[in-house]
Amino acid sequence: ERSIRQSPWKLNRICQLAAGLTLEEALTQLKFCPLKNADLVAKVLKRTSNLADIRDGLQMSQLEVAECFATKSVMLRRIKPMGRGRHGIMHHKFSHIRVVLREIDFPLKIYQQKSMNQKKKWLLHQRRAEQDAQAAKAKRDEMERLMKQQEAQLQERKAAASSEK
Repeated sequence: ERSIRQSPWKLNRICQLAAGLTLEEALTQLKFCPLKNADLVAKVLKRTSNLADIRDGLQMSQLEVAECFATKSVMLRRIKPMGRGRHGIMHHKFSHIRVVLREIDFPLKIYQQKSMNQKKKWLLHQRRAEQDAQAAKAKRDEMERLMKQQEAQLQERKAAASSEK
């Protein structure tokens, strides 16, 4: 997301809240975050996960937030009138958000956990991610089948229309 009307330092606090978490956990954290523009960061994360689904077929449960940070953008300078005929310069800061999502390496996550409860949590998360991936693949296959069927019907209609002439 580009040119957000908030200071990069303030926006970076929100971004760092989401960095390093799974995508679902990050969205939950941002949902309950009272800070300004937390909903905007959540919207950017959702948009990025939708792009990952379209391009690579990765579902929300298979992704984690690898990087999320805010950087400086343009600064608007405005005159600030002060007493005795003096003036100062006000800086209205803008920022950019950069989000990088990556696929979760479940065997590594399970291996790194110290307690059995954490390992069970990641195993359940892995199963749920696999089920989501299978459901999404079935849905994509069904859409492809319907598209091919529709194309075949169109070709039949064209053939019937050309044979009538």
